[in-house]
Amino acid sequence: MSNVVTLPTRLQKPAPTALYEEIAVYGRVGSLTVVLARRTDQPVGWLHVLLLGSTVGLEIIASLPDDDKGRAVADFVGPAVLRTAELTETEIAAQPEAC
Repeated sequence: MSNVVTLPTRLQKPAPTALYEEIAVYGRVGSLTVVLARRTDQPVGWLHVLLLGSTVGLEIIASLPDDDKGRAVADFVGPAVLRTAELTETEIAAQPEAC
């Protein structure tokens, strides 16, 4: 058949991967974990408050300078994110239609 076109197959590229060094764990709520980490595959300079979960994967919540001031801010942001996750879990569990 002259009207059939065969396209070349694309080579599958590996998914990009980011490597993180865990500095502190602020806590866990259900399947969510809030951590402070630094990327090891990029130049030094940033700390990241991360939300890790089975559904959300890895979500960067805040990026801060990798110095004493950045760490101080991260130590406020991390627990605030954890508390927000706790309150959200409580609110969802209190709704009868959620069960």
